[in-house]
Amino acid sequence: MIDKISKCELKKFFEYKDGQISWKVSPAKQIKIGVIAGTKCRDGYVQVRFKGVYYKAHRLIWTLHNGTIPNDLQIDHINGVKDDNRIENLRLVTPQENMWNLVKAKGYSWNKDVSKFQARIRISGRLKALGYFTNEEDARQAYLDAKEKYHIIGSLA
Repeated sequence: MIDKISKCELKKFFEYKDGQISWKVSPAKQIKIGVIAGTKCRDGYVQVRFKGVYYKAHRLIWTLHNGTIPNDLQIDHINGVKDDNRIENLRLVTPQENMWNLVKAKGYSWNKDVSKFQARIRISGRLKALGYFTNEEDARQAYLDAKEKYHIIGSLA
């Protein structure tokens, strides 16, 4: 776990600049000082091998800037881009808040009984109806507006 690595220890080995970390101290002969640490994985995240363990770069960057990540929280990429690890694009969120970003355009579907698009959103486990719409774009926009209103993470942004 990253919790075993301190902010101080990370600062000894890494330097942060523009969403990337580079090596300040070479952990192995084949790695040169100043080289950007990490590689992009199939899942879209950048991972870094440090002391024989693979870590997501965004978690290392958060820890470099803010210290330990609480066990009950996760790091969210605000813009949804998994390899955009600029510190201003990262924030602490609960697992539920992080799930809100998985699908950007959910919350609406075709209702064949009324021949319209129906928009809905889940808030605290309850489904809230947002209305019926003649076109898909309006239903999608209603959902996105409600998502911004009800799922905003203003206190953590």
